[in-house]
Amino acid sequence: MTEPSPHLLGLTPAALRRVLAAKGVDVREDEARRVLAHRISLGRPGWPQRPRVRRTVEAACDVLLEAGDLHLLERVEDPADGFVRYLFRSPDGALTEAVRIPLARPGTFSVCLSSQAGCAMGCAFCATGRLGLRRSLAAWEMVAAFLAVRRDAGGRVSGAVFQGQGEPLLNEEAVLAAAAVLGDPCGGRIRREAISISTVGVVPAIRRYTAAGHPYRLIVSLTSAVPERRASLLPAASRWPLEELASVVRDHAAATRDRVTVAWVVLGGVNTGPDEVEALARLFPGVPLRVNLIDVNDPRPGGFRRATRAELDAFRDGLTEALGVPVVRRYSGGAGVGAACGMLASLRQGPRPEAGG
Repeated sequence: MTEPSPHLLGLTPAALRRVLAAKGVDVREDEARRVLAHRISLGRPGWPQRPRVRRTVEAACDVLLEAGDLHLLERVEDPADGFVRYLFRSPDGALTEAVRIPLARPGTFSVCLSSQAGCAMGCAFCATGRLGLRRSLAAWEMVAAFLAVRRDAGGRVSGAVFQGQGEPLLNEEAVLAAAAVLGDPCGGRIRREAISISTVGVVPAIRRYTAAGHPYRLIVSLTSAVPERRASLLPAASRWPLEELASVVRDHAAATRDRVTVAWVVLGGVNTGPDEVEALARLFPGVPLRVNLIDVNDPRPGGFRRATRAELDAFRDGLTEALGVPVVRRYSGGAGVGAACGMLASLRQGPRPEAGG
């Protein structure tokens, strides 16, 4: 398969210099920073009338933009909680989504980004997994989605999480390249600690991630600590035995000296019993974790149900007592417009109403 052409939006200043040097165009460091600050950090089209970048460099950078852009097909806001779902079409027709997430401070947002068009993991509770996988996204597509959401939010975006469509660590190189752009002062201007990468547990990639010392937060979607149950709920994850996954999570916590976030999709009557509490405590004795409990979103007839309040409280109390770590119920918003966790399935909601309509 041919390697995709480099795209300006997927490059840091150092990467831009390397790409253009390979094409015989010498670019100074200050020029590379100005180019990317203009196009990504400030999000401006074209070039300034009084440039501080040579015309030859501008022309070479214009070629890197010729691969195309994302086309926004749909923007739908959930009136209940302000979550916004965006549906994009790539130049080859692939559809992906992003979600704008309101943060605690009014008027500030984070962005949930897709890393693939569709998903091959086939998690039983997730609509995205039922799409199948079309392809992995290029770094520039993820950055372009971020920029589109940031423009819509008036620039008030302070975080990003790769937790939309797809398994980020099966598109490892492109996701890390996109994260580097988002965390660069000439790019997304996000603190690197405010960028998270979520995975169902691709063990070899987590091992490489830890060894490389990447600064982004790692989220491991566990959902069950009972091997047979986890294999039935996250079938692709059975490629990596649970004990092996636990081992690399322990290593990551030791290397970073920080808590590893474990995401747990709460399935009423399935994964909230004492057996799960005991199994999780056995997997991670003394390991600093943060457990995020996420309500399932499965509107299918006969699909997974949400846990009752009593069931959820008992499970949370059991985890807190057994592990002695923070256990948080994470709000998964945007369910009314298909934007909540597990619901991203490239669905069209119909024409967007006109303003004031």
